[in-house]
Amino acid sequence: MAERGATELDAIDRRIIRLLVEDATRSNNELAARVGLSPAPLSRRLARLYSAGVIRQTVVIDPKAAGVGFQAFLEVTLERTASKVGQRFIELVSRMPEVVECHTVAGDFDFLLKIAVRDVADYKRLLWSEFEQIAEIKTLRSTILLDSPKMSATLAP
Repeated sequence: MAERGATELDAIDRRIIRLLVEDATRSNNELAARVGLSPAPLSRRLARLYSAGVIRQTVVIDPKAAGVGFQAFLEVTLERTASKVGQRFIELVSRMPEVVECHTVAGDFDFLLKIAVRDVADYKRLLWSEFEQIAEIKTLRSTILLDSPKMSATLAP
């Protein structure tokens, strides 16, 4: 049984998703042929998957090619975890282009951020000028990203 509000996916939907994950540039005609549908029913399935939010398009950028030479994960603990404080923090970091991911977590800290900047000096500037301005922050702890041997922008069902 599907989770409440979740879209039911059949074997053909799952196959379409897997094929798009492998190569998102495949044409509708190629996808249709690979899953055993004609183009019109495939287009209807894709429209349903997009409108339900099961799949969406995004662009993946190669950090090195874009001039990003330094990435880190930043663990953030706030002074208080009241919803207003957390929401204000989310709004502030959402305005920082260097913060490429923001996750609310349970555990030893409140947020896990992924930061992407040019170099160590740029990271220092971000910590000392941007994060220093957020009074609600109690502690920051950095983990430097050395390499990403496996990355996935998707969960294939």
